[in-house]
Amino acid sequence: MGPNSAAIIRVYTREATGDISDNTIDPGANANVVVDLEAGSATLGGLQWHIGIVVKDLVTGTDIPVTVPPGAAINGNLGTPPWTTQSKTFTYDILAANLTAHKGNLCQVYAYLLVGTNAGNYDASFVESGPFLVLP
Repeated sequence: MGPNSAAIIRVYTREATGDISDNTIDPGANANVVVDLEAGSATLGGLQWHIGIVVKDLVTGTDIPVTVPPGAAINGNLGTPPWTTQSKTFTYDILAANLTAHKGNLCQVYAYLLVGTNAGNYDASFVESGPFLVLP
């Protein structure tokens, strides 16, 4: 990572009670979308950032809602809470109630990170997860 860069390193799913990635999700329990990010040292001077996440059911083509839990964020300024260090992990929730309709379907997470001083000059980073299965 260069000093003037910021990017999503990876995005993955896991069971809400888990610590590692999981490509099979129990529809009867909450799950997480985990976004690992890095920012170069020069970017921590207050540049604006914004994260977008889409969880797509690849079978039906519909979206699965993601919830921003307390303490998490989808935007802010680099160098100020919650993103104060060069590496940062944000965790977002997929509620079990939102997984039920997708039982037996393959799904995938798409994430983007925008960093800059305003919408006219954002740098963008895009990452997709590996496919995951919502268990039948």
